Amino acid sequence: MKRPTGIAVIAIVYILLAVLSLLWSGLVFGVGGLSSLFGGLFGADSVSAFGTSSAWSGFVGILGALVQFAVAIGLLSMKRWAWYLALLGVGLTVIQGILGIVGGGPFAFMCGILGLAIPLGLLIYLLLPGTRQAFGKL
Repeated sequence: MKRPTGIAVIAIVYILLAVLSLLWSGLVFGVGGLSSLFGGLFGADSVSAFGTSSAWSGFVGILGALVQFAVAIGLLSMKRWAWYLALLGVGLTVIQGILGIVGGGPFAFMCGILGLAIPLGLLIYLLLPGTRQAFGKL
């Protein structure tokens, strides 16, 4: 079956997210590495604590970017596992956004509503009968 245009768009979104995750992880590792150099300027305790905890975020960001690249390639190749992984990732983003709305104040509510629009749209698109049928899911 021919790849739906929406799947190509979602794959491009995943590639962009992966690039941004890699850039963010590089920034995190860069700040962590520079923490000892600039510790005297910004206060050694706060900068070194940031560097230690940010290393884990950097690793998670790199892992997330690798998964996002894999999903993008899988979607472009119309692999069934990529549909599952994309569905899981978008579903988790929607759940995270809802929890952020519930747990935050009025500003978090407005930002959460706006931030949920794209993941919710992607989730709905992935669950449409035509999209599911394209991946062999009925």
